[in-house]
Amino acid sequence: MILQVVLWTLLVLFSIIILLMVLPYRLTFRGRMVWKTEQKDGNAAIHFGGVNRGLSVALYPSRHIGVGKYNHPLFSFSFPHKKKRKASKKKDRPKRPYLKMGKAALSEIQFDQISLTGNLGLPNPMHTGLIYGWTQSIGNFINIDRLHVGISPLFNNRFETDLDGQFRLKMVPGKVLWQAGKTYFKFKA
Repeated sequence: MILQVVLWTLLVLFSIIILLMVLPYRLTFRGRMVWKTEQKDGNAAIHFGGVNRGLSVALYPSRHIGVGKYNHPLFSFSFPHKKKRKASKKKDRPKRPYLKMGKAALSEIQFDQISLTGNLGLPNPMHTGLIYGWTQSIGNFINIDRLHVGISPLFNNRFETDLDGQFRLKMVPGKVLWQAGKTYFKFKA
């Protein structure tokens, strides 16, 4: 009887892991930068899961992980700050299998959306105009729905930005791991 319960539990856990590896996920890199003359502010986070829910990893200004809605997680916990260590000398290892594994894994990851909006002002108005012109020409040249660039110039002779960006990828973890493993063993043979 106990053996059957253990086997059924293992089967259910294995099935859940397989299901999670086969479902497609979105990986979103999100950040905001506000930089005025003397004040700097911003944040950066990675969201893994659906459009509004999943696993959220905040990288800056505080480092913590949350589960649930991205803006109001069910629970979250913070990481302690790391102490700086002295640099140690390590032998340089050949990085070829890892580069090939990374290239094979990236072939299974699909670009989903990129968005950059906000205000940008540089000390030299000419530079502000050049960057604004480049973003507008690139945005009009690559006219697709998944790319949105909406930057407004600020010609006020001082460095002032308020940018909000989002970069979203779509992937199936099982396919990514399969390609990376297949490439690794092909390289080792």
